[in-house]
Amino acid sequence: MDIETAPNQNEYVIAAPGEPIVNITAYTARQQASGYVGSHVSHLMGGGDPTLLLAQGRIIWRVPILLSSPRRGLLGQVAHLDIDARTGQMLVSPNFISQVETHAQALLDSSPPAAAS
Repeated sequence: MDIETAPNQNEYVIAAPGEPIVNITAYTARQQASGYVGSHVSHLMGGGDPTLLLAQGRIIWRVPILLSSPRRGLLGQVAHLDIDARTGQMLVSPNFISQVETHAQALLDSSPPAAAS
């Protein structure tokens, strides 16, 4: 790298010349996250709008995992799922499902009951 193109102290090379920055769109990342939590945790959970981040040297889509209820509507975020924006690999921690279940239960317990109809 020559002196003119070298990153400054607080700058990072995101992609080399000719290398795509992302191969996975936000839409695809959200679909992947929704499919994963829908089949592994609960059909009442899905992905929200992803944010593109640089984390630990990887470009990732961070997808919020949202819990909803047929009677109460959207209750809130219970977790997030990271997806590698270049490869599409889901970066799921070994205890992801138990953490999501714990946060979902806490959110259900703290939310007001549905209004009687």
